[in-house]
Amino acid sequence: MSDRRRPARGDPYERALLMLGARAYATRELRQRLVRRGFPEPDVDAAIARLTAVGLLDDAAYARQLTRSRIVGGRAAPRRVRLELARRGVDRATADAAVDAVVEDEAVDPAAALEALARRRAVTLARLDPATRRRRLYAYLARRGYDADDIQAVLRRIDADAAGGSGD
Repeated sequence: MSDRRRPARGDPYERALLMLGARAYATRELRQRLVRRGFPEPDVDAAIARLTAVGLLDDAAYARQLTRSRIVGGRAAPRRVRLELARRGVDRATADAAVDAVVEDEAVDPAAALEALARRRAVTLARLDPATRRRRLYAYLARRGYDADDIQAVLRRIDADAAGGSGD
């Protein structure tokens, strides 16, 4: 069987509207999905152009929305969000602008967000021995895109607080 799927029935514009009704997409990501569904590329390009013209497909707005959902609350570091946006097809300049705007608009302090996330996670790992807890916490924070030096600094503070608090 070939990699090409059989041609899709229907209108790629209508299919795109249904997809956008479920969740937001970056332009490149939506285009790839429509082509994979078997719609002819010229029809997909026309649908994408139409969606963009009416404002239903806007990579800058999409990037800001995704960035806000990931960064606010400290779930991900700005670096990880930039990588995720790139993976979804958002160009670097648009991704950088979105991350910078959200960090500024929401007054996000990445260092404070890292510390809060680390402390929340440390509570769930409290039953583990110190070496395992530290290793798992480091891996958890690294997966969220935080810098190794920043993680080490936070882990040292958490360890110092735990050592100071255990003498009570």
